[in-house]
Amino acid sequence: MKVCLNIAHVRFSLPEKLDQSPINKYYQAFWTSEYNSDIDCDIVSIEPDRSLRKLPLLPLKHCEFKTQGNQIEVTRRNPAGEVLWRAATTTDFKRFAVQYNEPCFFDHYFSIEDLVCRDLGLLLLVLSLHTNRGLVFHGSASVLGDEAILCVGRSGVGKSTIARLLSKSGALVLSDERPVVRQWPIPLDGQSAPLEFRVYGSPWPSSEGFACNKWGTLKRIYFLEHGRENKLTSLSATEAAARLMQVVSVPTWHDPTLFDPCLATAEALLESVPAAVLSFRPDEAVVDVIRQDLAANRVAG
Repeated sequence: MKVCLNIAHVRFSLPEKLDQSPINKYYQAFWTSEYNSDIDCDIVSIEPDRSLRKLPLLPLKHCEFKTQGNQIEVTRRNPAGEVLWRAATTTDFKRFAVQYNEPCFFDHYFSIEDLVCRDLGLLLLVLSLHTNRGLVFHGSASVLGDEAILCVGRSGVGKSTIARLLSKSGALVLSDERPVVRQWPIPLDGQSAPLEFRVYGSPWPSSEGFACNKWGTLKRIYFLEHGRENKLTSLSATEAAARLMQVVSVPTWHDPTLFDPCLATAEALLESVPAAVLSFRPDEAVVDVIRQDLAANRVAG
């Protein structure tokens, strides 16, 4: 039986020989035998490839995408420009074959399992979701009662602080670094579906260490800012769009075939979920502001 990960209802089947025991603690909650996924991806192999040693050094190419027809190749390099690994897939992102470059690979990663827990796992999730109405964000996400919120912003703006304050107040924090948002269910071709979005936890936490394998129905998006007082400023969908794309993990910006589906998902998200700027002080009073805003949004809806 293959080892499987389930993140945001995306199931990744991993090579049988992969050893689960050394994988970091945050991933443990995402190893599950409950196959309640609607997207399945198969990592068919993770193998060494001596030919990668012969590729030219490209220090400025940290992560490189190449597309040819329906074939996609992703190459990851170290700061010196040496290839660490390369993943090959097709545009449906259902099967991935990964090759790595010994010995420099093991100068960067502790093990094959470490690769899965870091760069590779996140990349494959982003790619698997991008044509399935899903996005991975730089932010934090929490569930208050039966309503979930997404808090996003640039590095250092207070995403982990908000997560800590909400957790202290009794909220369920799904993630303090890489929450996942998905339209649910995925609309079928030629059919419309209710614009309901779910937000999920992921196994990539920040300083507060929140990584929860649960989800909530997304009701509000907050763009965080430091402020002298707690203040909410509503945004239109157009105003929010430019801000939102700055905090999305996009597979590549320079290839429209990969970028355009992400933009379409973001637009649908902002049609459904209201957004606001939340300027806040790092104290517990901001939690009351959020709860009051959710209540007002509930009445308005």
